[in-house]
Amino acid sequence: MQLDDVKLVHEQLDTSALKEGEAIIQCEVLSVDAFLRTMLDEKAYHGAIALGDTIPALGYGKVVASANPKLRCGSRVMGMLGACSYAKLGKDQAAMAMPMLSLPYVQPRTFLGLLGVTSGLTAWVGIHAVTKPPRRGETALVSGAAGATGSVAAQLAKQTGARVVGVAGGENKKAYLLDKLGLAAAIDYKDTHLTIGEQLDKLCPNGIDYYFDTVGGELLDEVLRRLNRNARVVICGASSQYNGNLNVGTVRGPSEYLKLAERGAQMIGFNVMFYFHRLPGAMVHILWLMFRGKIFMTEQLERGIEAFAPAMIKMFTGGHIGKLLVEIGPPRPSSEGTGEASKKIV
Repeated sequence: MQLDDVKLVHEQLDTSALKEGEAIIQCEVLSVDAFLRTMLDEKAYHGAIALGDTIPALGYGKVVASANPKLRCGSRVMGMLGACSYAKLGKDQAAMAMPMLSLPYVQPRTFLGLLGVTSGLTAWVGIHAVTKPPRRGETALVSGAAGATGSVAAQLAKQTGARVVGVAGGENKKAYLLDKLGLAAAIDYKDTHLTIGEQLDKLCPNGIDYYFDTVGGELLDEVLRRLNRNARVVICGASSQYNGNLNVGTVRGPSEYLKLAERGAQMIGFNVMFYFHRLPGAMVHILWLMFRGKIFMTEQLERGIEAFAPAMIKMFTGGHIGKLLVEIGPPRPSSEGTGEASKKIV
């Protein structure tokens, strides 16, 4: 994806012409997530968008007009709003919007990050619900460990007592893993002196017992070569593959998968929504750790709807640490006087 692939569009939303079930949301904060890139492909797993459609984005905002009895004007809601300053939700979209949770001492942005379904809750499911979690005496490796999901996964793995090694790109992110997250070791995949394999041999000399993978590609193969007996590999995502079309055979799969048989190991993927029944417990656990100071989420906040497309590019070029969010600025008054002046990314 390049900036030339998208454009900023201005439009007028008529708040007096809503059909039954529709609503208009003034967007406040939007989440920038890796899965959005996959929705730019045809037949995308998360649902494809057509040329000219608004770029999808999870977020929250305030209801400013509503023909839906479940969405009261003035209330806050969360859902798939889209990369826009005002989101007009159709009947089906409005039905999926959820009332914004409010908890003491918890900032609203937390529900997109540490307690967000695409970040903190995904990490919790991958560590605790998919297979046997890492445990004391084991070596757990987490890729994308400076990102929103990976950083939480690394901290959750650390809470199990395992020795946790993180993978990220660049000296700043390596320092973040060591100094901020307190991991046992950190691998820099951008290192110009040592290959990924050499760093794994140095920092995981006794092999790898558990791997939380958000990257895929070459790194996954290097890990498979170093698995211990009864190791577990959890596939959360494959960001290294997202710049191709995931549905036409361009994804590079693991060529070392036979190591799973040789070591009696397992590799299992997951979709967080398949574990929806576990999410309330996950939230309670994360909140308990958060209030005890055992887990946190670094936020990188970009400002203005114009920043959304550049933020998406940062997501895939390593230009951020932690959760990448876009805060939408105060709206401009409508020049028509009959609706809302909206800006969106298409």
